[in-house]
Amino acid sequence: MPMPDLLAHFSALEDPHQSWKTLYPLPEVLLIVLCGVMAGADDFVEIERWAQRKMNFLHRLLLFKNDI
Repeated sequence: MPMPDLLAHFSALEDPHQSWKTLYPLPEVLLIVLCGVMAGADDFVEIERWAQRKMNFLHRLLLFKNDI
């Protein structure tokens, strides 16, 4: 499944957060967590480290205007 299709699959999830209070949109969080875990990260610290190293890749998929 190509990455845009994967993101579209998760677009059916409802985000209960108030958008004006949200710093990190749900699709960005889901993408980082999913990719980080698939890359072998075992916890949120490792997921963040992975995402920091792969920001160029992640920016090709989503905006990430507030970084990680």
